[in-house]
Amino acid sequence: MSCLPNARVILAPSACGLQRMLNKMNDSVKKRGMKIIVGKTKVMVFERGESTTECDLLIEGEKVEQAKEVIFLGSLYTNDGKHNRDIQRRINARNEVNGALLAFVNSKRI
Repeated sequence: MSCLPNARVILAPSACGLQRMLNKMNDSVKKRGMKIIVGKTKVMVFERGESTTECDLLIEGEKVEQAKEVIFLGSLYTNDGKHNRDIQRRINARNEVNGALLAFVNSKRI
Protein backbone atom coordinates (compact mmCIF):
# COMPACT_ATOMS: atom_id res chain seq x y z
CA MET A 1 0.00 0.00 0.00
CA SER A 2 1.45 3.37 -0.99
CA CYS A 3 1.21 6.61 0.95
CA LEU A 4 -0.62 9.78 0.00
CA PRO A 5 2.15 11.76 -1.76
CA ASN A 6 1.24 15.45 -1.53
CA ALA A 7 0.04 17.91 1.08
CA ARG A 8 -3.68 18.53 1.27
CA VAL A 9 -5.63 21.29 2.95
CA ILE A 10 -9.14 20.66 4.21
CA LEU A 11 -11.22 23.50 5.61
CA ALA A 12 -14.39 23.06 7.63
CA PRO A 13 -16.59 25.34 9.74
CA SER A 14 -16.52 23.00 12.75
CA ALA A 15 -14.60 20.13 14.33
CA CYS A 16 -17.45 17.75 13.48
CA GLY A 17 -17.39 18.91 9.87
CA LEU A 18 -13.64 18.44 9.73
CA GLN A 19 -13.93 14.91 11.16
CA ARG A 20 -16.51 14.04 8.49
CA MET A 21 -14.22 15.39 5.78
CA LEU A 22 -11.21 13.50 7.19
CA ASN A 23 -13.29 10.31 7.12
CA LYS A 24 -14.30 10.92 3.50
CA MET A 25 -10.71 11.66 2.50
CA ASN A 26 -9.47 8.52 4.27
CA ASP A 27 -12.13 6.38 2.56
CA SER A 28 -11.21 7.85 -0.84
CA VAL A 29 -7.50 7.30 -0.25
CA LYS A 30 -8.06 3.67 0.86
CA LYS A 31 -10.11 2.95 -2.27
CA ARG A 32 -7.05 3.93 -4.30
CA GLY A 33 -4.79 1.58 -2.34
CA MET A 34 -3.05 4.36 -0.43
CA LYS A 35 -2.77 5.29 3.23
CA ILE A 36 -2.67 8.54 5.20
CA ILE A 37 0.36 8.70 7.49
CA VAL A 38 -1.22 10.07 10.66
CA GLY A 39 2.18 10.92 12.16
CA LYS A 40 2.76 13.37 9.30
CA THR A 41 -0.75 14.79 9.42
CA LYS A 42 -1.70 17.92 11.35
CA VAL A 43 -4.90 19.84 11.99
CA MET A 44 -5.27 23.47 12.96
CA VAL A 45 -8.18 25.39 14.43
CA PHE A 46 -8.12 29.05 13.42
CA GLU A 47 -9.35 31.31 16.24
CA ARG A 48 -9.13 34.93 17.26
CA GLY A 49 -7.37 35.70 20.51
CA GLU A 50 -5.10 33.63 22.70
CA SER A 51 -7.40 30.68 23.46
CA THR A 52 -7.08 27.37 21.66
CA THR A 53 -9.93 24.93 21.22
CA GLU A 54 -8.70 21.37 21.62
CA CYS A 55 -10.11 18.90 19.11
CA ASP A 56 -9.74 15.14 19.08
CA LEU A 57 -9.78 14.32 15.39
CA LEU A 58 -9.09 10.72 14.43
CA ILE A 59 -8.00 8.80 11.36
CA GLU A 60 -8.44 5.04 11.71
CA GLY A 61 -8.78 5.54 15.48
CA GLU A 62 -5.43 7.36 15.72
CA LYS A 63 -5.42 10.94 17.02
CA VAL A 64 -4.20 13.61 14.60
CA GLU A 65 -1.78 16.19 16.04
CA GLN A 66 -3.24 19.66 16.51
CA ALA A 67 -0.76 22.35 15.51
CA LYS A 68 -0.63 25.99 16.54
CA GLU A 69 1.46 26.84 13.48
CA VAL A 70 2.41 25.14 10.25
CA ILE A 71 4.40 26.06 7.15
CA PHE A 72 2.42 25.32 4.01
CA LEU A 73 3.65 26.24 0.52
CA GLY A 74 6.37 28.41 2.06
CA SER A 75 4.07 30.48 4.26
CA LEU A 76 3.71 30.28 8.04
CA TYR A 77 0.11 29.90 9.18
CA THR A 78 -0.74 30.38 12.85
CA ASN A 79 -3.92 29.43 14.63
CA ASP A 80 -4.66 33.10 15.44
CA GLY A 81 -4.75 33.87 11.70
CA LYS A 82 -2.20 36.68 11.94
CA HIS A 83 0.61 37.11 9.43
CA ASN A 84 3.16 39.11 11.44
CA ARG A 85 5.26 36.03 12.38
CA ASP A 86 5.38 34.90 8.75
CA ILE A 87 6.47 38.38 7.62
CA GLN A 88 9.22 38.49 10.29
CA ARG A 89 10.36 34.97 9.35
CA ARG A 90 10.69 35.98 5.69
CA ILE A 91 12.58 39.18 6.58
CA ASN A 92 15.01 37.19 8.75
CA ALA A 93 15.58 34.64 5.98
CA ARG A 94 16.22 37.43 3.47
CA ASN A 95 18.67 39.14 5.84
CA GLU A 96 20.60 35.88 6.30
CA VAL A 97 20.90 35.42 2.54
CA ASN A 98 21.88 39.06 2.01
CA GLY A 99 24.55 38.77 4.73
CA ALA A 100 26.02 35.64 3.18
CA LEU A 101 25.97 37.21 -0.28
CA LEU A 102 27.64 40.38 1.00
CA ALA A 103 30.38 38.33 2.70
CA PHE A 104 30.93 36.45 -0.56
CA VAL A 105 31.09 39.63 -2.68
CA ASN A 106 33.48 41.30 -0.22
CA SER A 107 35.72 38.25 -0.04
CA LYS A 108 39.31 38.84 -1.18
CA ARG A 109 39.32 35.42 -2.85
CA ILE A 110 37.21 36.74 -5.73
